[in-house]
Amino acid sequence: MKKQKYLLFLLVSLCTLVLVACGGDKANSGEKEVSGDSSDSGETYELNANFSASASSDFIKQVAEPWAEYVEEKSEGRIKINVYSGAALGSLSSGYADIEAGVYEVGFIIPGLHSDTDAFPMTIGDIPFLLQSPDIVPKVLGPFIEKYGQISEDVTYLGVTSTDAYQIYGQEPIKSVSDLKNKKVSDSVAGRIELLKTLNATPVSMSNADLYEALERGLTDFAVYTGVGGIGYKFDEVTKWMTKVDMAVSNMPFYINTDAFESLPQDLQDLMLNDLGPKFNQLCTDMYTATATKNIGTYEELVGANGGGVYVPTEAEFAEWKAPIKKQMEDWVAEANKRGYEGQAMMDYYVELLESAGVEVPK
Repeated sequence: MKKQKYLLFLLVSLCTLVLVACGGDKANSGEKEVSGDSSDSGETYELNANFSASASSDFIKQVAEPWAEYVEEKSEGRIKINVYSGAALGSLSSGYADIEAGVYEVGFIIPGLHSDTDAFPMTIGDIPFLLQSPDIVPKVLGPFIEKYGQISEDVTYLGVTSTDAYQIYGQEPIKSVSDLKNKKVSDSVAGRIELLKTLNATPVSMSNADLYEALERGLTDFAVYTGVGGIGYKFDEVTKWMTKVDMAVSNMPFYINTDAFESLPQDLQDLMLNDLGPKFNQLCTDMYTATATKNIGTYEELVGANGGGVYVPTEAEFAEWKAPIKKQMEDWVAEANKRGYEGQAMMDYYVELLESAGVEVPK
């Protein structure tokens, strides 16, 4: 019995020594367990942010890169944002799935490109001629998304911004919606495509990168694109006219992968929600608002030398453009109901938010 107790003592002592040694190795190696409950100021957290804009674009230079610098400054170097441009890590059409799966940690999605997913409620913002400026998007879609727009537990919402309004580029101005009849018009978002169909145009879908060549070769008669983006893609070289209709903006809810978010210490999570996310959205809003006016003026100047310009429809002409919108709102409600949402309640809340922001809504 005495011998057995002695052997047991030796076994326990040996196990204790092994555990101490292992713990010492881990401590000496500098390994740290990520915790959401401590500041852990010695750890640096790298997050990849993916955007479709080119490296030389206003978006990258005035939004993405300054935001990355702001994040590093405000987090005192504890968060580093790696900015990827040109859709290097994934296209806009796969943005929802990519952020959800952690292909990259930070980015925005275009709900209209994900209308067959849980992002559908946010496509309400794509109904034309209701959201026409990025400065009202946070006031309207912000509360709407908070109430109806949670798309997945795998992504965490950081706010919403948008592009500037979409215009129509071509060789001729559109002075009446009848000028669109049977014309090929490129667009990719369902709400705007539905409007074009109603106006008897023939929508064609292609990537932004293909628009220049398509306009140059006549594969499309008109391209629907933003004032900011039109200059970036040099549409002044392949078109002569912009018809300034302010058709809609593309709303861009901004997200971070939830696993990445929850790997941050609590103080950095709070910083991301209350400061860093809102800062990104504000940079977007400021850039698109200011740059759109400048770029439309630049386009007008460049094409003016070839007899082109910027055409602004008259009030009567705008009435033709906007005539189908009430029907589109009703169709959206019907589709929402079909998908199991409370479509009319969602639309009523959206209209309430629009009217509070001073937007005239068709009755």
